[in-house]
Amino acid sequence: MTTIAKKAKSKGRGKSPKLWKNYEIKDGKAVLKNKKCPKCKKMLAAMNNRIYCGGCGYTEIKKA
Repeated sequence: MTTIAKKAKSKGRGKSPKLWKNYEIKDGKAVLKNKKCPKCKKMLAAMNNRIYCGGCGYTEIKKA
């Protein structure tokens, strides 16, 4: 008796990051909403009291 190999499930291909949410149109040009990290050049995440880079850990504290 032989066993039949099971088909592997897909790993969620087709899920793309929604990069269009990070840009806005001004004067017919696409402009970034957030700043870029000065260390690793990735996009920074804006929190309530700080701006944070998930790649390298760079943090700027917002002044009240």
